[in-house]
Amino acid sequence: MKRSVIAVCLLSAVASFPVLAQTPGPTIYLSAETGFQTAMAAAFVKKHVAATILTKQDGAEYTLQAAPVDSKAESTGSKFARCLFMDCIGVNGFSEVSVQLVRNKDGAIVWAYQVRKGNSGPLGVQSLSEAIAKHLQHDYLEKHKEE
Repeated sequence: MKRSVIAVCLLSAVASFPVLAQTPGPTIYLSAETGFQTAMAAAFVKKHVAATILTKQDGAEYTLQAAPVDSKAESTGSKFARCLFMDCIGVNGFSEVSVQLVRNKDGAIVWAYQVRKGNSGPLGVQSLSEAIAKHLQHDYLEKHKEE
């Protein structure tokens, strides 16, 4: 009887531990073009970013502002010319974007990041958004958990 009571207490303590260990992250509003905003939200989920994404700016602790995504595709002629001389790297063009994380209570820019990837189009947007999510998590959120 005594062992079963101890076992039940230990089991309930272990079962509740993961719930207690998880702390909600900051709330972030994504201010970006419609297509990039969706890609950013998906990247936050895929990269396990410890933050809650809001669809409205009201109540958000931070705003992640993104400049328009710049994508440049390489022309067929330049692809052929580059590959002719054994330099086929980057023939799919490139995409780049800059973002900044703004603390809403005082307007301070607390983190900024610029990324350029060697592909354009939808694949480039996904790659850009995943790089931003990963770096936001590692470079800012993990270092400022106590704030």
